[in-house]
Amino acid sequence: MGNQKQAVVALVESHREQGRSVTEVLSSVGVARSSYYRWRKGGEGEEKSRRPTCYELTGEERRMIETVKESYPEYRHRRIQGVLQQQGVYLSASAIYGHLKALGQVEPYERRAAPWKSPCYEVWRRNLLWGSDWSRLSVGGLRWYLLTVIDFFSRLLIAYEVVPTVHAGYVKAIYRSALKQQEISIHRATKPELRVDRGSPNTSGITQEFFESLGAELSFARVRRPTDNALTERFYGTVKQEEIYLVGNYPDEQSAREEIGRYIKFYNQSRPHQALYNFTPAHVHQLNNKSLLLQELNEIKRKTREQRKAYWAEQQKSRQPSIAGGTRGKGQTEIVDPRANTEAVFEQQRPDSQDENPKPKNDSLHSPILSR
Repeated sequence: MGNQKQAVVALVESHREQGRSVTEVLSSVGVARSSYYRWRKGGEGEEKSRRPTCYELTGEERRMIETVKESYPEYRHRRIQGVLQQQGVYLSASAIYGHLKALGQVEPYERRAAPWKSPCYEVWRRNLLWGSDWSRLSVGGLRWYLLTVIDFFSRLLIAYEVVPTVHAGYVKAIYRSALKQQEISIHRATKPELRVDRGSPNTSGITQEFFESLGAELSFARVRRPTDNALTERFYGTVKQEEIYLVGNYPDEQSAREEIGRYIKFYNQSRPHQALYNFTPAHVHQLNNKSLLLQELNEIKRKTREQRKAYWAEQQKSRQPSIAGGTRGKGQTEIVDPRANTEAVFEQQRPDSQDENPKPKNDSLHSPILSR
């Protein structure tokens, strides 16, 4: 590109020697006059100083992003956004992504293909719809199972159990445990509906009689439709990637319960969830109102923007100190008192009594000429 600019400048100079005008030559090659004169100066010209705005990340915010990335190298920009939000600072995912990209810390990522049809369940309060399922894990080299109950509103893991096998007795026990954890009496008229697949422990007559006796509803997913119990399946995808697959094999039953219990506590109380506006399931479950949740998120956004705006205003003020009786800086206007300059002028001027016969400033006019 630089060679082309130099060629245009040389072309114009050669044609000017022949008597042609600059405009005529530039119109023939399709170059603007402003570009030509800028290229003649030997560069693109001085870049205009960019004033910081309230939407630009501060140095402290950049350091916070880098600190979270160092603590959690596997986290991408959206999960880093959730961690910072828990600290009371809201930064957009795009701003975090841009800073990480500038540091060269953006890992390649292939987006999963979206399913053609995915049922959407809108649950408006906690303890209205639960989901239950189980997944395999290795304990002492043997196959065991993790059995859980999750709340569809807050995605809170309400109850879990590590069992050597799954049958109707464990399904009944995990539901009783979930009712106890949420302090729901078995004598209450309405109880949470339980979404399960059509595995034999769920479809057995013992399980169905148990739910009928409690007055609770057992909701079955469709055959070969894991999206009917999508929130439960999504949790198992997470716990496998972040806990079960990393451990591989738990030495014994007690270790499996303690380690998985520690992860579930982290999942409920510390891990940000994108579907919950990066709040934690425990916080959403306790608040039990997503309208209030959005208000809290907007308040965090407002505080963060105000702090950033105040920071850059302070930085701008420190860079350009005010001048007494004048303006703050070049290119900026400020309302000043005109009397300050007027008084300074009169202080430097001598009184009229000291100079009764002032001489004209034009020294070429001599007195003889004036007398004529």
